[in-house]
Amino acid sequence: MVMQLVSRYFNAKFLCYWAIVWTVGVMAISPIVNYITPLLNSNYNNQWTPDIMYRLNMYWHWGFFLPWVIVLLAVVYVVMGLDQIRGSLGKILRTILFGLGFFAIPLAGLGGIFNVTDKFAYGIPHWLEYPGFAVLDLSSMAVIVSLMVYPSISGKSYLKMSLPFYLLLLCIIGAFIAAMLGYVAAYITVSGPTPPIVANYINSTMYPVLGYYNSTAVITFSQDVVGSHSHAMLPILMAGVVTLVAIVCGYDTWSKKQKIVSSIGFLIMFGSIVVTLWVYLASGIGNYQIPTLFASGPNGIAQDDVITGFVGLGSFFVLISLLWHSGKATGKNGSSLARDPLFVSIIIAWILIYVIIPINGFYIELNQTFYSGGGAAFDAAYTRFHQDFAFFLLPMLVTTFLVFEMFGLSGMVRKRVGYLYITGEVIIFISGEIYSMLTLSPFALYSAAVGGALVALGVLFGAGYLYKTGLARPTQQEGQA
Repeated sequence: MVMQLVSRYFNAKFLCYWAIVWTVGVMAISPIVNYITPLLNSNYNNQWTPDIMYRLNMYWHWGFFLPWVIVLLAVVYVVMGLDQIRGSLGKILRTILFGLGFFAIPLAGLGGIFNVTDKFAYGIPHWLEYPGFAVLDLSSMAVIVSLMVYPSISGKSYLKMSLPFYLLLLCIIGAFIAAMLGYVAAYITVSGPTPPIVANYINSTMYPVLGYYNSTAVITFSQDVVGSHSHAMLPILMAGVVTLVAIVCGYDTWSKKQKIVSSIGFLIMFGSIVVTLWVYLASGIGNYQIPTLFASGPNGIAQDDVITGFVGLGSFFVLISLLWHSGKATGKNGSSLARDPLFVSIIIAWILIYVIIPINGFYIELNQTFYSGGGAAFDAAYTRFHQDFAFFLLPMLVTTFLVFEMFGLSGMVRKRVGYLYITGEVIIFISGEIYSMLTLSPFALYSAAVGGALVALGVLFGAGYLYKTGLARPTQQEGQA
């Protein structure tokens, strides 16, 4: 019986369905969990990272981030043809990603929603999370190795692989490096500056910056590592999502001119990711102080924001090619792709990310005279808004589009999902802008919650379609070795 279940559900389609259902479930019960163990209670902060909200970070990491990245790896597995890999490597890849991934998602989810501190409930929720991220790391390494050897074992030349292939490979490697920064921060958060070699390294690294040795050096170092980890991880993953959108939306069939325009974007993103990794490694585990550009008093734009902003600039060229292609392309329902509500929803998500992150963000940085003083509450609200909505929810929503597109979502369900996405996105955006930039009214938050519920409903409709069309292997190659 067990072997029959494993045989049936040992595939990308079921894993995506499983991750989506768990993530929506975690989102649905979060208000209850927030009431019991408040996400924003400052008493739950850690002594070595006092300005980083431990509770909220754990919730996002384990409840949302892990299943999101596992789904992205499953999408890579299918669209890049890794299901064609035979032999031991293919077995290892499928066992880790689909077999262990099945257990990693609920373990991380349960740990994330109840991990108040590393000591809460005898530390059980905290320890539940470690196996989940171990599986994610192993899956990432297996996909990296598979992508590196795929051109050779598939009979294709490395020189003939497309630019998106190499950018996607860089994104996965870069995300893995960013994850290692996260482990450094997690170690200090839980164990402190021990053993002495760790304390000595931290103090010697911080001495040129702070000029003295004490716990302040440890706190500064650990928070720098946390910031470098998240600031590197999110734009790299977003570049990966953009690349996957291009591939899933028929990059191979794009015209020569469309590929030329998109190639400009892919190259810009490639360079931006390389520089991003260097900057955050140097500032995270080194003592490089990120300068402020265009400084005028407290106003100015952080250098790293400009560097990561080039990911957005590169994706803009890809967006142009995608829109160009969509005018003549046919969607799953047989009509123009440009008129497909689900496709339109990801274009809207793309545009909203531009508005919220670079436009709003740079505006606030250039007006810190207000936002670091009387408008500090607006700055804090914007920080949550752009992190939760632009960096997490919208890219996750686009990822569900990749899943639904990959597994043939069509008919009225596709339209229904698309319209729910569009409506929910717009409501959240307007409500979030009103709250974080104008009023701080709680009614705007309630409105945003309605928008979030509509998006979640759309996700569930799409997941229901996956279930109804069968969760057996989506490709014939999967599982064969």
